[in-house]
Amino acid sequence: MGEVLQSLNIIPWVFDFRSNVITSNRAYLDPKYVKGDIIHEQSFEKFVEMVEPQHQDEMLEIYSRVRNGIITRVTLEVQIRMGEKMPPLWMEVHIVAKETDLNGITVKAVGCATIIQARKEAEQAMQMARRKAEQANMIKTNFLSNMSHEFRTPLNAILGFSTIMAHSETLEERMQCLGAVQSSGSALLQIIDDVIELSKLEANEVELRRNLVDINNLLERTVEEAKPMRKANVEMVYHHTEVPIILHGDEEKIALVVRQILDNSCKHTEHGSIDVYCHKSSEHAVITITDTGRGMPPEVLGRIYERFYKGDAFIPGTGLGMSVVKGMVALWNGTIKVESTPGVGTSVTFTVPLHTVFYQNRTLRNLHF
Repeated sequence: MGEVLQSLNIIPWVFDFRSNVITSNRAYLDPKYVKGDIIHEQSFEKFVEMVEPQHQDEMLEIYSRVRNGIITRVTLEVQIRMGEKMPPLWMEVHIVAKETDLNGITVKAVGCATIIQARKEAEQAMQMARRKAEQANMIKTNFLSNMSHEFRTPLNAILGFSTIMAHSETLEERMQCLGAVQSSGSALLQIIDDVIELSKLEANEVELRRNLVDINNLLERTVEEAKPMRKANVEMVYHHTEVPIILHGDEEKIALVVRQILDNSCKHTEHGSIDVYCHKSSEHAVITITDTGRGMPPEVLGRIYERFYKGDAFIPGTGLGMSVVKGMVALWNGTIKVESTPGVGTSVTFTVPLHTVFYQNRTLRNLHF
C-alpha cells in the first residue's frame, strides 16, 4: 500500500485537534518532492506557515469549520512550500472529520494530500495556449478590419480621381488628378509591401544578403526618394559623413528600414525638418533619423512596435511599419532606440553591423518582436 500511495504522490495524514499535531508516515513521502521530516509530526501553525500566503486564510477558515462540526468533508487546492530552496508545490488536500466529542466538536481528522503539480502545470499550459489562440484570433480580426479600411481609402481615391480626370477639360485638371492617383497608388503599394514584409518575418522566410554596402550612397539615395512624401514646408536633409562607411549587409533591407522611419516622420511632421545622420562605431554603422514633428507621449511610445497600433487613428497607415523595422533590425543583430517628446519631435537610432560575423548563426525562429 505504501508503494502504491507513493507512486500516486499521495500523502496520508492524521490530525489530532487536542495535541494540535499533524502526523504522516515518512514511507509515503516521495523524496523527489518533499523531505519526510517537514510534515511528519508537525503543528498546525507550522503547517499553515508552509502554505503560500494567498491560501492561508482559506486554510484557517476550513480548520475552524471542521473543528466546530460545521462541515465533515472538504477538499481544497493549495500551494505549499516544502523547503526554503524549493518552489511551492500544488497539493489537493482532502479532509474528513473522524472523531467528535459529546458536544459535536471534532477531535480528530484524517485525510490525504495529493501532489498535483504536474496537473496544474498542464492546466496553466492549456490556459496559455488558449490565451494565445484568442489573441491570434483577435489579431486576425483586427487585421481584416484594419486592412479593409486601409485598402478602401486609396482605392476610392484612385477611382474617384480617375472618373474626374476622364471628364476634365483642361490639362491642368488632368495633371492634378493624375498626381492624386499616383499618390494613392503609392500609398496602396506601401500597405501591400508592409503586409508582405511582416508576413515574411513571421513565417521566417526573410533572407539577408551579404554584399558590400556604401551607407553614404544608400542614405543619400533613400532620402532623395522619400522627399516627395514630406509636407511642403518641411526640409529633409541627409548630413553626409566625410568618412566613407562601408559594411557587409543587405542594402535593400537597410533601405526598407530607413524608408519606414522616414515615412513615419513625414506623416507626423507639419513643419521644421527631418534630418538623417550616420556615424561609425568600432563595430556598427549608427543611423539616426530625427524630426521636429508632434512627438509621442510615453504611453504611445511604449506601444509603437505593436502590430496595427497607431497612436493617432486619423493618421493614414496600417500600424505595421515599426513592427517591420524592429523585426528587420533584429535579423542582423542590430539595436534600435526611439526617443520622443510631445511637441518637440522624435529621434530613431538603429545600428547595422559592419562585418558578416554578426550575421552568423542567426536563427529566424528564435527571433521575437
